[in-house]
Amino acid sequence: MVRDEELEQYAATLYSDALPYHNFNHALDCITAGRELMRRCREEGVAVDEAVVYYALLFHDAGYHEDHLRKGHPTKEAYSAALAEEALRRRGLPPATVRKVTDAILATRRDARFVSVEQKVVRAADLAGLAADYGVFRSNTEKLKTEYEILMGRPVSWDEWIDMADEVLSFFLSQDIRLTRYYFDENGDSIFHKRTRANLDRLRAERSSGRD
Repeated sequence: MVRDEELEQYAATLYSDALPYHNFNHALDCITAGRELMRRCREEGVAVDEAVVYYALLFHDAGYHEDHLRKGHPTKEAYSAALAEEALRRRGLPPATVRKVTDAILATRRDARFVSVEQKVVRAADLAGLAADYGVFRSNTEKLKTEYEILMGRPVSWDEWIDMADEVLSFFLSQDIRLTRYYFDENGDSIFHKRTRANLDRLRAERSSGRD
């Protein structure tokens, strides 16, 4: 995968360390996941523009800590895409490439359509942590809860948060990212789906047992 260290340094300034989850480390984690996804794509003969994936993952949550509505954008993803477009145009990237990058960022919105291979890889990389080892999954769940409380300015009980996480993850599990065998099979029971479902089941079981 292409890498632009100078651009990474700039992108890092668009994220906030005050957010436990959607900080620059998350972007770097997604880039790592994207590399693995593209390796699988190559093995299965799926062509992918690695530069588009890299740039999209680098900026996909840029400005997450800011009020996107006050910035004139309907969603956080739209604001991130605008920040990416500005930076990449200054970098001299071709307009067609910039458009593919912004489209891939917009594909990370929860209810977005993801059509191109690049959009699927970016969306899958953004969700890769759902199928991580349970310790990582649980840590991410706790970070997201804390972050939600910061952004919304109100506390959330653990039970309420589990209900919210259950609803969101169930939605993602209802989707098939038709990319590689890891993310899709004919029965909707890919490795990604199995691992994410196991993590969600364990999270539910811990609540039922009174562990928090």
